[in-house]
Amino acid sequence: MRFKFSDILLYVLIFIFVNAFPVELLRLNEELTLLIHILLRGLLVAFYIYLLVRERINIFKFANYKNLLLFLPFLLAVCSNFIALAFGGSTNIPSKSTLWLVMMAVYFLFGVFCEEFVFRFLIHGALVNTTPIKRILASAGIFALMHLLNIVNVRSVDALLSVAIQIVYAFGIGILLGFIYEYSYSLVPCIVFHFLFNFINTGLWTYFGAYCLTDLQYYLVNIGVGFVLAVYTACIYFFVLQKQSKYFRQ
Repeated sequence: MRFKFSDILLYVLIFIFVNAFPVELLRLNEELTLLIHILLRGLLVAFYIYLLVRERINIFKFANYKNLLLFLPFLLAVCSNFIALAFGGSTNIPSKSTLWLVMMAVYFLFGVFCEEFVFRFLIHGALVNTTPIKRILASAGIFALMHLLNIVNVRSVDALLSVAIQIVYAFGIGILLGFIYEYSYSLVPCIVFHFLFNFINTGLWTYFGAYCLTDLQYYLVNIGVGFVLAVYTACIYFFVLQKQSKYFRQ
């Protein structure tokens, strides 16, 4: 890791400032609010890319293609919300404009790049002297706790519960992302997986006005997908990945 601890802390604090900026308090319409979020995240992306160029760091290198095949089942998580529709529910005529969907794609792409740079490249990478599992759990835990930033938009008890669920959900996704990063030695598959997860399960889900027959069915299916992936991840770790002696290093 080429960045000092003080540098990492500064870059994380900048990330927190940008993501916690209370744009909603401006009470603008949805498109303008989204545009401001995109601009803020775009500036953050530009700053992080500047850091990488300055340090001559290539985060897009691939060193282990074989492990990527092991992570293909993780794509179940990418469409877990739509899998729930198979057990009851439907989609409506798109309730959002195509422009909104495009803006959401850009918003998620910028956000995912920043999150993967901070949580996988900086934080995960800074723990190079620990074991792979400790790196994965630590980065996933910090990633989950960072979702507490969403509390700034909480206006009701239901919204507070939603944030709590997001934290648990983020921890699980953080573990999957940690495994991908640890054993593929590349940030690219993390960015792709994370983007697809956010865009499909949130962007497209909202765009098509999808809903399940009951909230119980929705949560049970998502918990089921999570359980299957947890068992699968444990299996590939103990029977395949654990045998790899190479530790992740920047």
